[in-house]
Amino acid sequence: MARLLDLLIPAGTAILSIRLFGAGLHRRYRIFFIYLIFETLHLSVLELLGVKSDLYEKVWAVTEPVEWVFYFLLVVEIYSLVLEDYRGLSTVGRWVLIGAFLLALLASALSLLAPSAYNQQTRTMTYFIVADRAVYFSLLIFLISILFFLLRYPITLSRNIIIHSIVFSVYFIGNTVIYLVLSLAGYHSGPAVGYAVSAITLGTVVAWLMLMNPAGEKRKQSARPRWMPGREEALVSQLNYLNAALLKATHNRPK
Repeated sequence: MARLLDLLIPAGTAILSIRLFGAGLHRRYRIFFIYLIFETLHLSVLELLGVKSDLYEKVWAVTEPVEWVFYFLLVVEIYSLVLEDYRGLSTVGRWVLIGAFLLALLASALSLLAPSAYNQQTRTMTYFIVADRAVYFSLLIFLISILFFLLRYPITLSRNIIIHSIVFSVYFIGNTVIYLVLSLAGYHSGPAVGYAVSAITLGTVVAWLMLMNPAGEKRKQSARPRWMPGREEALVSQLNYLNAALLKATHNRPK
């Protein structure tokens, strides 16, 4: 089963990238499109090398930081798409995200001073596992803030943006929990963790394939449930006031 998942994931990312290109959505989700191409090549090369290959860990160690950069850029892209009509919030959010990302990497470096349960792997693997955990946690905070924003305020977005935000958040929540389990449970949990990562990844790829389409880009809707308390007019006014204040604080002016 694990072998089948490892083959299906790069196939799925390849199909998804082709579908985005064919639908013209690659212009709207540029970082996501480039990431899918990278991930297809990355996973295919690792699969060809095999886990037991001497080159496997070297290739993995070189490409893992590239994935961190992609994850950061993907969160920035989602953040910018959700807040494209609120430049004040978007500008401040990007700066905070950059700071949190750098602090997470610094914290991961300091955490290496503490003993890790995952100590039967090589030192390189241990370093990257700890860094992965920090990157996931830092970016997860911002993805949760995006979800909170979508649920809190009655703003209208394309259905694709809402779906993309939710699916990517689920992916990050799942992987954050998995890396936490890996750090706490140790080496013996490795096979189960690997299977869980593959299952979550394939599930999110299938969700993107099924739910993101050209029609979803034209369909506008609000993610905020109707049953949530608060008057929509008051919430919109509050949001506009906050955005204007941040625009003024960052010396930006709306066009």
